[in-house]
Amino acid sequence: MKIKILAVITLLFTSGFGSEVFASTAEDQTYPYTKTFTITAYYSPLPCQVRYATGSYTGDIRLNGSGVRSADGTPVYPGMIAAPRNYAFGTKMDIPGVGIVSVHDRGGAIVASDREGVYDRLDIWMGYGDKGLTRALNWGKRTLNVVVYGKDDSIKEQVFLAGYSPSEAIPNQCEITEEEDTTPRVADSATDSVMSSEIKKFNTDLKIGDRGDQVIALQRELTRLNFFRASVTGYYGPVTEHAVFKFQQSRRLVGDKSSLGAGIFGPKTRDALNRVVVARDYNTRMIAEATEDHGQRLIASIDENELESANIAVAGSGAESVSSEGSHLLTKELNPGQRDHEVSTLQRILRDKGFFEGMLITDYFGPVTKDAVLRFQIANNIISSENDLGAGRVGPATLALING
Repeated sequence: MKIKILAVITLLFTSGFGSEVFASTAEDQTYPYTKTFTITAYYSPLPCQVRYATGSYTGDIRLNGSGVRSADGTPVYPGMIAAPRNYAFGTKMDIPGVGIVSVHDRGGAIVASDREGVYDRLDIWMGYGDKGLTRALNWGKRTLNVVVYGKDDSIKEQVFLAGYSPSEAIPNQCEITEEEDTTPRVADSATDSVMSSEIKKFNTDLKIGDRGDQVIALQRELTRLNFFRASVTGYYGPVTEHAVFKFQQSRRLVGDKSSLGAGIFGPKTRDALNRVVVARDYNTRMIAEATEDHGQRLIASIDENELESANIAVAGSGAESVSSEGSHLLTKELNPGQRDHEVSTLQRILRDKGFFEGMLITDYFGPVTKDAVLRFQIANNIISSENDLGAGRVGPATLALING
């Protein structure tokens, strides 16, 4: 089959991932043909995710697009392809490990290469929310030989993505079903202060005077986060009330002790603590499943101009693998915007204390790290607000307490 690709210059305004100028040069092309592509993956973020590649919903929207519809108006679906503009919408391709796919989308970083040894790039849509993100991270960046069929309606798409279920096609699906619930549940052993993935989340309001297992679980978790510094008793007394208040301050739920709900473990405080616990569990599982080159593959899938907003540092072999082995101490003060190997130590310490929520441990002191330092400082009375002198940087007082 021989198709003549006509020279076209069209200004295309889309409701999907933005506008583009579509231009191609006239050429004769015989289909099918095999071509090597660099293939990355993307997904559509949801506001209720446990984790984000860039550390925030808005950051992931900026990186991946808000994708409910593709550039040609097609609703996003698993295996849909974003390709450079010289590949017409509807072009069929056979990608190893994915199947027969079709081009429906564009992207700012999805471009044809004009350099020797550099391949045209494709992007595969991997789903919504946490599942889509995990699937995209697992794909990483690959260089594959792809069969290009051109626009041929007789060829039907046949896409397979491991673990994909029809329920993922609902863009606003934020609820976790009972069978999918991986939220940590409170351990039975009095010596086990670690919340595991078998444990239910906090679901009971608590206040001063209460007693029982939920209070024990709360005290253990606040101990892990360095807010509760007394024996676990199961009694919600003044010490527990104060620990809850300090946690609320760290999450900016209250201003001072006169604020409504200060010291009370109510719905908003429960939700905030559950998010900390789930995020830690998620990080642990991601670390366990990661391969040695996971960080490198993630970096490679992000365009250079997005690296800073993604809070991922490129140093030597890429983002540093996460390791919690051994003890870590900081030897110097650190500032936002700084790249230093000690920043990764800072992130580990703050992660272990429940403040750092970034997906990867890196050597870059970005907005996610600054926010973690800020919340640590407020929780430990080093500062009272983000407007104070030294807020968000590791100065002498913060350095001493972190190493303490």
